[in-house]
Amino acid sequence: MSQAPRIGVDSWVAEADERREHGRLERLWERVPGSARFGAFLVVAALVPVFSSNEYVIRVGVDTLIFALLALGLNVVVGFAGLLDLGYIAFYGFGAYTYALLSSPKFGIHLPAEASLPLIVLAAACAGLLLGLPSRRLLGDYLAIVTLFFGQAFVTFVTNGDRVTALGHSGPFDLTRGPNGISNLDAFRMFGLRVESIEGYFYVALIALAFVVIVLHLSAESRTG
Repeated sequence: MSQAPRIGVDSWVAEADERREHGRLERLWERVPGSARFGAFLVVAALVPVFSSNEYVIRVGVDTLIFALLALGLNVVVGFAGLLDLGYIAFYGFGAYTYALLSSPKFGIHLPAEASLPLIVLAAACAGLLLGLPSRRLLGDYLAIVTLFFGQAFVTFVTNGDRVTALGHSGPFDLTRGPNGISNLDAFRMFGLRVESIEGYFYVALIALAFVVIVLHLSAESRTG
């Protein structure tokens, strides 16, 4: 007797794991502990700049690690919390622009990373709180609409941020340099270490990825998680 279809559920997708045939190598790989698999990934990734001197390849590696970090953050919101957030990327842009304002000649502020990163995290948390207060009772499509609005509003603001008007100013002033963005950022500095090469940024991104994965894993496996 066939089971009645469930409304809103794609049966073919839901039963994909049941139809899937596991090969011998795949079964052996699944028996390896997750920590060992992640450690193997870190070792292989760390060897990319060693075996490749192509700057393009390493830049692609940096972008890939950044996208992996974004995926981890999105998994917290959508995967763990189950909230459909379509404006998630705006927080990434918010952090990037805040770092640029705090570590560039734009306003003459040249803070090291150990000083700017806590401020950026706090500012992004405050922005998330302001967005969450009016939408705390919304779910599903309604929450998605609010977060989509926030993402689009952020893009519009930074694109036109080269002529911002505010109280106390006689005319518009340049905050974000508009579509061109903020350039000439300071090299990444933290606890006396200065990163000036693309290989250095690759390892910074890899360390950040490893740190976030470990923190999220421990949080999910804890009693609270």
